[in-house]
Amino acid sequence: MPGIGRRPVPFVCLLGAAGIVLALSGCSGRQQAVALPSPTDSRTSLGSSSAADAKAAELAYRSFVGMLDRADSLPADSRRQQLAAVMAEPQLSRVLKRIAVMKKQHLTTYGNVIVHVTSLQLTANGATILDCQDTRNAGLFNSAKQKKVNRGVTEDNTKALLIKGRDGKWRVSKSITLGEGC
Repeated sequence: MPGIGRRPVPFVCLLGAAGIVLALSGCSGRQQAVALPSPTDSRTSLGSSSAADAKAAELAYRSFVGMLDRADSLPADSRRQQLAAVMAEPQLSRVLKRIAVMKKQHLTTYGNVIVHVTSLQLTANGATILDCQDTRNAGLFNSAKQKKVNRGVTEDNTKALLIKGRDGKWRVSKSITLGEGC
């Protein structure tokens, strides 16, 4: 019976290892949710060149938000070029299409969004920023009726993905509103 005592231990270890691999791989057939960056600000642990990239990415994001506040009022003949200074595809096309729809509906933006970056994470492909925007003094205005259509909220949870262009400048490639509350 000495073989019986030895055999279960490796077998149990093999089953345990297989269980861990299955648990970590998420073996369901459903699409996995994308994890958001942690809410802590990762800029404090970055090296000096990474810290410079993080600062540049945050400044680019702030410029992007400021540009969105007035994007529909930019001259039509230079709008794409001006917006391309702070955003890349697919965000650039999304904003231009949204402006065209707004113009047809006599809508324009008003006010300013206040940025509160809660997290900035540099990745191999760019940067991810989480922002708890204060949009309560901004919204849409119907120019035909001379009436506010809506206004923002105190906490508008937003996620932005940025890429660094060949020219070394950071631009927002995608901005997603995650919902009210941060």
